[in-house]
Amino acid sequence: MPGTAAAPATLKQPKGHSVAARGVRPDFRFARGVMPRMDRYAIFVDAEYLYTEGGMLCCNSPERQEILLYGLGANDFLVGLASDVSDLQPLRTYWYDTSRDGVPTSAQQLVATLPNMKLRLQRGDPDVQPVPLSAAIKRDLTTLARERAICDAFLLAADEDLLETVSEVQDQGLRVTLIHIASRDERGDPTSSLVNEADEVIKLTKDDLSRFIRRRRAPDDAASDTYDPVDSVAAAAAEFAESWLYRASDDEFDALLDQRPRIPESLDGDLLYAVENVIGGSLRGQDRLRRAVRQAFWNRIDQEVQDWPPDSDR
Repeated sequence: MPGTAAAPATLKQPKGHSVAARGVRPDFRFARGVMPRMDRYAIFVDAEYLYTEGGMLCCNSPERQEILLYGLGANDFLVGLASDVSDLQPLRTYWYDTSRDGVPTSAQQLVATLPNMKLRLQRGDPDVQPVPLSAAIKRDLTTLARERAICDAFLLAADEDLLETVSEVQDQGLRVTLIHIASRDERGDPTSSLVNEADEVIKLTKDDLSRFIRRRRAPDDAASDTYDPVDSVAAAAAEFAESWLYRASDDEFDALLDQRPRIPESLDGDLLYAVENVIGGSLRGQDRLRRAVRQAFWNRIDQEVQDWPPDSDR
């Protein structure tokens, strides 16, 4: 789980009032028959942009096969950031990505199982040619604005094609905060038009992104005395545990605790398979790493037990 740190710098103040007054909203009176807008926000993540620019900033590479991106850590960070900025409750996060033949990878499946997460996949191969995701983002953004389901949108993207959509939803009363990544050479920065159209702009730095983006183990690291993959497999195992907790029934959770310290065979196989897919390598014969995986899984389960109210049922 990412640690607590200062929020990224806000580059642009909301038009017409200060940051201190941002949480104070006027008491609008709605005409009869018009539903009031919900005091919630949604986050829209262009995963290709996050991989490409985040990978360049943190790993010196835009290639996915060289990047470990922990979806749980990324979502936790973005939700914390948006909640601090808006002082609102989240509706959900929309995660836009591509996949060959539309079949999600193991990492994408883990993202899809996170609480309040909606995975939107488009067919394509980002390793061969970037696939524009703006059409799917436009659809969700305009739908939520039209249905008055949110009042704030946090957009992690840099596609110029979103400019008109941002303007349209603002005309419907939506506030749009643009989140962009501090590009090393400015080529990946959003255009000035998109920046100017947004109500507020937040820039993510390398320190922000390094909480959930790391470099995969390179072949040369195998002989390195300093490389230790335990952190990578532990983070992947914790992410798997988080997604399992969200899906598991009370009976499944209780059955797991009854078998401690053993993890049921089928669940253990799913855990190891998921971690292998995230780190891009096999755990066969890696007893030390397999122990680290299982320990990280149980650490997250123990945290869930400790977080229970002592006088209430799960």
